[in-house]
Amino acid sequence: MKKAVKIFSLVLCIALIASAFAGCGADSGKKTNTGDNTLSYWAVMDGSSMASVSSYADLLFFQKMEERTGVKVDFIHPIEGSTGNEAFMTMLSASTLPDVVEYDWSKYEGGAQGAIDDGVIIELNDYLEEYAPNYYDYMEGEKGKANDYRYKYEATTADGNYYGFNCLNIGTARMFSGLYIRSDLLDKWGMDVPVTIDDWTAVFAKAKSEGIEDPFTSTKWAFTVNHMSINFHNAYNVGSSFYIGDDSEVVFGPFEKGYKEYITQMAEWVKAGYIDTGFVTNDDATVKGKIANGQSIVSIGGIGGHMGALIPAGQSVNPDFMLVACPFPVAKVGDKPVYLAVNGEAMPLANAITGSCANPEIAIKWCDFVYSEEGFILQTFGVEGDTFTYEEKDGEKHFVYTDKITKPENSGVTSMTEALYKYMLPANHPGLDQHPDYLNGYYPYQSQRDALNMYNGDLKSAKLHSLPTLEFTEDELQRKTDILEVAFDELEVAHSDMILGKISLDKYDEIMEQAKKDGYDELLDIYQAAYDRYIAKFE
Repeated sequence: MKKAVKIFSLVLCIALIASAFAGCGADSGKKTNTGDNTLSYWAVMDGSSMASVSSYADLLFFQKMEERTGVKVDFIHPIEGSTGNEAFMTMLSASTLPDVVEYDWSKYEGGAQGAIDDGVIIELNDYLEEYAPNYYDYMEGEKGKANDYRYKYEATTADGNYYGFNCLNIGTARMFSGLYIRSDLLDKWGMDVPVTIDDWTAVFAKAKSEGIEDPFTSTKWAFTVNHMSINFHNAYNVGSSFYIGDDSEVVFGPFEKGYKEYITQMAEWVKAGYIDTGFVTNDDATVKGKIANGQSIVSIGGIGGHMGALIPAGQSVNPDFMLVACPFPVAKVGDKPVYLAVNGEAMPLANAITGSCANPEIAIKWCDFVYSEEGFILQTFGVEGDTFTYEEKDGEKHFVYTDKITKPENSGVTSMTEALYKYMLPANHPGLDQHPDYLNGYYPYQSQRDALNMYNGDLKSAKLHSLPTLEFTEDELQRKTDILEVAFDELEVAHSDMILGKISLDKYDEIMEQAKKDGYDELLDIYQAAYDRYIAKFE
């Protein structure tokens, strides 16, 4: 692991802190497979689980998984308060690694292929068909074929190697965030949910006239250049960050026609007092507070994390308080937004088998379990009669969570999210993600379920323009890091300052030319090369 030593030499002092791990029967993260049916498994605990359990060993999901696989697992978790990357660095410095590591392998220097080349993890190409038939089916079998092998193309390295067991999106939903608005106030004012830019200007003007201090509030996330943010740029036929343009080549939104018009509109709304000028420094709690207390009526955020939290908070003060989702803004009624941040088919978060694992066959079989029907149900819904039941609807059988989940007070927790993660790991972990019954069960308010349908109503064009999960070479990853260290902050600050009126829009072209010189032109080439390799896999 000579490369690993190089990567983490700067954090050697962290590695020497023996207390960096807290495990269940683990000793400083150095356990490894003894050759029997026992595995050591390293993972940063989900924050929602940490609210009610101290280890994944306490989860009903893993307890039942042990019974059904016959494999005992020693769980190793970083101590509370340490970040995932710091803890990962410390874990890698150990002389012997755990058998299985859950990590976003795109963050490793050189990506997942770099981790394979360094001997940190093993490639799985020669194992999957025999020892992981369920996962193999999604990659190379009938389930993979039905998905045009997109799981495979996003779950392999640039060299075509399988590196782990990824989080796979199996549902049709890909959008879980968007604009939302106080519908009770729209009803009071006799106005419809805005669709076009003119509609939005009218709603903002009315809100301002009614004494709403900052009609639209958000964090910087809504206006950042380097994130495929979900706001008003679609109305100008342009996206943000990197995406696929109309000619099937990678483009960078701010360099495209229409983006200056979008920035101009945002600056006009700021000047009119429609946009909260504190967006640059606002945190999530500030934004939610402004919506809940009536300082603002519109924001952008998650169906669960924002709408799900704000509706009960607002109704505790005002029983009429209600939020609804807004369609993605367009120039005129009937237009389709196409430049959206659509999630990919396979996330780089994966359970990987390390080079220290004495019996990779057992580890691979264990990891494969969650891709079986039995494993999927256990991970997402739990145990029939305990955390879920079945219900017939429209001639189909559906999963329905019990009161243990839907009434979190029955489980001694404060939210449905905490209840779910007290027993299972239903989303955003290695396994099968975003089943429709999970989503419908997770969203208790009808307006949330309506939001899911609205945000995911017509994603065909959006999928054509969204970048898939890409694998970069080690040199490309290094150049990306080097460029963004120099260019990222300068462009982000200039972007915000133009919206806030601190920099004249007459400087727009000059700012973009400087960004190209600072490395964004080269970044375009790097993304294009990675995308070309992805497309070549289809051939």
